[in-house]
Amino acid sequence: MTHELRTPITVIRGQTEGLIDGVVTPSAEVYAAIAEEASRLQRMVDDLTLLSRADEGTLEIHLADLDLAAVAAAAAERLRPQFDYADVVLVVDVDTRPGPLTVRGDSDRVTQVLSNLLGNALGHTPAGGTVTLRAGCDGTMAFVDVTDTGPGIPGDELERIFERFYRRPDDGEPTGRPIRAGRGIGLTIARSLARAQGGDVVASSAGPGRGATFRLTIR
Repeated sequence: MTHELRTPITVIRGQTEGLIDGVVTPSAEVYAAIAEEASRLQRMVDDLTLLSRADEGTLEIHLADLDLAAVAAAAAERLRPQFDYADVVLVVDVDTRPGPLTVRGDSDRVTQVLSNLLGNALGHTPAGGTVTLRAGCDGTMAFVDVTDTGPGIPGDELERIFERFYRRPDDGEPTGRPIRAGRGIGLTIARSLARAQGGDVVASSAGPGRGATFRLTIR
């Protein structure tokens, strides 16, 4: 956590001190870099506030009947441009022919969970890979699976990845793309929001090099 917060603060401080001392030449690029780091820091603060509220049970959750399959498909389509840009195939396997996949949940919070899971999958899938979103029902629980073709997760890491700011020992840039700001807390938020609605998020993987699946369940 200290590292995650220190990085943007260090960048902002270094750039501003450089401007004050005349070492850094004022330019649109310098100001944009400062603004980007400030936004990154603000997102982390917002995420930590959200997690604190979820832990304290004070997070606003508005439960209503919703079609989980439709919400999942809409969340995926909103993020499709990011997948296209990264050259990662996004497959949406949502069959609505049997009828709505009705659950009790907060549509906005479910969308946030799925966005975090899809963003995590994208961040770990190399160009040319595939992320698949599939919705269905397993007994009394509806689910959405987000499966990637990334580096996979060792069995002893499957729970630790949900810890705040946890980084696997070999965490780097497996996709060849920069790791996005906020990495290390998105999965924590996803699980917290799911549990606040009576659901859960769990991870599974056949092991290193064999991808991973994150399942959101909700009644």
